[in-house]
Amino acid sequence: MNTKRIEIANEILTEQMNHWLLFPLVLTFMGVVNKMFGMGDPALLAWVLCSLIPLAFFVFRCKLENLLLFLLAHLGTAVLVFVFSGQSILTRVLCTACVAGYMIQSFLLRLKQDTVFTTGFHPMFGVGLAAVAALFQYYQGTRGWENYYNFSLIAAITLFFIIYFINHYLHFLSMNQSSAGYLPAPEMFRSGMGLILVYTLLGAGILVISMQFEWLAGILTPIRDLLLSFLRFLVSLISPSEEFPDSIIEEAAPSAQEGMGNMPLPLGETFWLWKVLEVILLAAFGIAVVIGIYRLLRSLFKLLLKYMVFHHREKTVDTGEAIDVREKCEIEKDAGKKSWNPFSALSYRERIRKLYKKKLAATTARTDVEGKDHPELYTAREWERKLALSGMADLYEQARYSDREITGADVKQMKEAWK
Repeated sequence: MNTKRIEIANEILTEQMNHWLLFPLVLTFMGVVNKMFGMGDPALLAWVLCSLIPLAFFVFRCKLENLLLFLLAHLGTAVLVFVFSGQSILTRVLCTACVAGYMIQSFLLRLKQDTVFTTGFHPMFGVGLAAVAALFQYYQGTRGWENYYNFSLIAAITLFFIIYFINHYLHFLSMNQSSAGYLPAPEMFRSGMGLILVYTLLGAGILVISMQFEWLAGILTPIRDLLLSFLRFLVSLISPSEEFPDSIIEEAAPSAQEGMGNMPLPLGETFWLWKVLEVILLAAFGIAVVIGIYRLLRSLFKLLLKYMVFHHREKTVDTGEAIDVREKCEIEKDAGKKSWNPFSALSYRERIRKLYKKKLAATTARTDVEGKDHPELYTAREWERKLALSGMADLYEQARYSDREITGADVKQMKEAWK
């Protein structure tokens, strides 16, 4: 089973899911600009074209090992996006911000050096983001864009369930690599993928169709009445002298003929509580954006500093008390590179190894120690304990495995250990 293609397909789906989960932010930004300056549209086509950017950066991470070429490829992509996104000033700003965010993400993945694959957002993040963005969009006055939020969220959730199945399938294969039994991996993938596609597409179709039925307004009427009663109760607690205006309730309640997407604005002056909530939401959104940009730039600076100063890969292990930084050591495979040296047999290192074999054979022949007929079954430290010696194992291990320089004093010490 070729899992490489499945991993690449999973990466493409994950990139698209993350891309469309962020689409409500774009809609909200365009709605605010449209309300303030009378310009701006949902920018659906621009966002569709921007979905190709993470795919290009994934190819760069996989194919370009040279850091300079990797940087130039990303900068070239950013220039192309800036040049060909000139439909309007807003779309150019949107596409430039999008390519800048994906560049930072790609640099972080490259400098971490442990994976080239993207981590997907959880769908609850997308649901919460879409709900807050749609609510803010509605109260700031933009109408008719509700379906953009709905369709993008349904598409992202559909991709999430497909990605969820693929991740668990790949995890299952990795856990059973050492199994001696036969696993029908291709058949398992085809049958599982067929079922997940049927169920997810059927569920997505039901959600899309349900969005178009006006009778849903009648079904949601009891929920609306319950929420309005709860709002009356909150207003009575905040200001007992004021009552929740019935005119606002009547004007805010959509009729079954108008549908859910064309809710009229409340008449009269806006309630002061909505103004406070609007200011709080704007402040929270601005603070979140500033904190996110600061953390991204800080992480990028740390990774760049580590890349320039250290030229070895590091792994951090959380022990619960402190962070233990360990260097990832790898064994150099120099098989086939060794050449015959006529003086190697006379080196101190070889003399210690031959002395170990000679003395071990002579000593075990004169004793009844267990395993004397098969001395290779025990390590030097095990023989040291069996023969009640001291210091022999350390000298042998240093001569056999370490790169430390072995001297004549070590050979003399080895002979003394065997006396």
